[in-house]
Amino acid sequence: MKLWVYVARRLLLFIPTLIGLTFIVFVLSHAGGNNLVLAEYINPRLTGEARALLIQKLTEEFHLNQPLYIQYFYWLYQVLQGNWGYTNTPVFSGSVITAIELFLPNTAMIAAVASVLIWVIGVPLGVYSAVNRDSAADQVVRVGSFSLYAMPIYLIAVALIIALGVYFRILPFAGVVNPLLVSNVAWYHGGISYPTHVILIDAILHGDWQVAWDSFLHLLLPSLTLALATVASIIRILRASMLEVLEQDYIRLAWSKGIPAKLVYNLHARRNALLPLLTLFGITVATLLGGAVVVETIFSYPGIGYWTTQALLNNDVGGIMASTLLFGLILVSANLILDIAYAFVDPRIRY
Repeated sequence: MKLWVYVARRLLLFIPTLIGLTFIVFVLSHAGGNNLVLAEYINPRLTGEARALLIQKLTEEFHLNQPLYIQYFYWLYQVLQGNWGYTNTPVFSGSVITAIELFLPNTAMIAAVASVLIWVIGVPLGVYSAVNRDSAADQVVRVGSFSLYAMPIYLIAVALIIALGVYFRILPFAGVVNPLLVSNVAWYHGGISYPTHVILIDAILHGDWQVAWDSFLHLLLPSLTLALATVASIIRILRASMLEVLEQDYIRLAWSKGIPAKLVYNLHARRNALLPLLTLFGITVATLLGGAVVVETIFSYPGIGYWTTQALLNNDVGGIMASTLLFGLILVSANLILDIAYAFVDPRIRY
């Protein structure tokens, strides 16, 4: 099967998956009755007659007195129109779409830096451990990866804070920047930078290199925590994959031809051993999303995970439902990209 045919079929399957996801979120948001639904879309600042009128308007707009399947279509229509409701938390009060616009870029930044660290740390260690099988260094790497694998992410965060933030005082461990540096900065207010809402990028755009460097330092600990929570899986799978590849006949043939060890490992073995790591892509995205909720809360980092935690603590129905839908959309999209990437790399997947 040609690649474009596979991609087209996969995209067609993507549509019912999305519908299933939205239906699950719809059922969850309507499980508590009409009051729970209305709570998502009513601005908490509204009171009195204006609030009563809005309730009446929303009841008619969402057809809340109609059967559930009719309500679903009207709810889905609102979602597609960008009306995801309202959120009211200590960190933000307003429309959910605005909250996502403000907080998601910070989470994307942490996830991007963590992804780089995962590959920079995980791939060399996995290859080194396999090439030096059963050596003392291999044992150290294996024990270290097993320890990281067993540790909950909040424990990794606390360990890094104590080691790098408190004891050695190398890295800051709270917020996105030193508040003293941005107290009189025009493009930063209310804990949010403008225009991209990622303070590192905004500081570079405005030519403020001191703020850029400080925000970069604030970015390292949360990103390193997320990376270490995932890197153990990368090391273990890559080591096993490398050992399997090194036993293949074409590797023995390469040895018999006298090809240098560096070329055998890097050119022949590592490239093929990396293929199974593609399957980890979806798991990595899920880990980064779930980990972001914990990490951003611990480091008081204003990302989508921090906002979700605040929504949970404050029973903010709009924020909880919106973050559930958003995380689901990201995971489903990540799996779609994974399937297409795997089919591109390995044509056997298309059949």
